[in-house]
This record gives sequence, structure tokens and C-alpha cells, in this order.
Amino acid sequence: MATITCSNEQLKLIQDALDFYSRVGIGQFTEIKNHSTFERHLEEVCRPKKTLEVGDRTPQGEILEIKGKKALINGSVSKETRMWCNIQEWKKLEDVKLSTDYSKYHEIRDVVDLLLTEARNYLIQDNSVGKNGSWGIYNEKVDESCREAFEMLKTIRYQFWLANPDRNEGTVNSHDGRCNVTVKID
Repeated sequence: MATITCSNEQLKLIQDALDFYSRVGIGQFTEIKNHSTFERHLEEVCRPKKTLEVGDRTPQGEILEIKGKKALINGSVSKETRMWCNIQEWKKLEDVKLSTDYSKYHEIRDVVDLLLTEARNYLIQDNSVGKNGSWGIYNEKVDESCREAFEMLKTIRYQFWLANPDRNEGTVNSHDGRCNVTVKID
């Protein structure tokens, strides 16, 4: 029997990998576009390329003033409350980026959805499965490894749920997987 020792962050990555594997295995190819690599890349590609000016929108808020190598930004998310606040704060100009053009971002993702759905349908030789459809984890055509990954994923989710003192009984995380995997979260 093998033992893996890892941090909670690494275990969450394993959880994400198991989720990704099982989803692609049942035909949810559109999950590919949700991979953090592609999300970050598209956010950057869809960010306007221009010199910052007063009035520009940034993820931190609106640029009110630019002086030398600093910009006065109005509005930010409070680190303590995680709520939007009207706080004026000077930021280094090199740390300020324009907001992503999310119309362009979603336009690209919509095209990718169509292409991935077409590729999935061609691969499974079934055009009746819609964009958001899939075979389902317990479909006889799905490889057993996908179900095993899904059960392992559920076991990890459950252990994170148990470790959370503010856990909610009404979530999918409150159910353990049916696999021979032991997970202990410190």
C-alpha cells in the first residue's frame, strides 16, 4: 500500500485533478476551458493594451489620478471583510492593470464550448449529446477509472468538509466516497 504525504493545498490540487479526469472521462470536454492556465491566459489576452489614463477601470477600482510612477485608485476590496469599499489608495503604476474585457473573454469561451462539444460528439460518435450534456459517471460506456477518480474525489472533499468547523450538512461535500482511500487532514 502506498502513502502520500502532502500539504492541504497539494491535496486540493489532487482533488481538482481527480475532478478534471472524471469530468473529461464522461465527456464534459468544456471543463478544459475552466483550467486555471487558460482562464488566466484569456484574462490577460483580453486585457486592453494601452497606456493607463485617469478614468480607466482596473480590478482595484477606477484611476482618479496619476502622478509619476503612482496611480490613485478609488475603490478596492477590503482584505478583512472581502467587501467592496470606496477607499482611495495610491498604487505603484507597475502594479496596476486594466480590467479584462469580459465581453471578448466570454465570446472566446463560447466559441471554445462549441468546438469542444463538436470534438466530444465526434469522439463518442453521438451528435445528440448537447453542449452541457455528458454520459454521466455511472454510464456503462465510461471507463471504471473515472468512477474510481470520482469516489476518491468525494473522499477528499468529505475530509475537507469534516475539517471545517463551520461545515454545512446540506452540501455534496458531506458525503464520503465509496473507495479504499484514507485521507487525514490536519
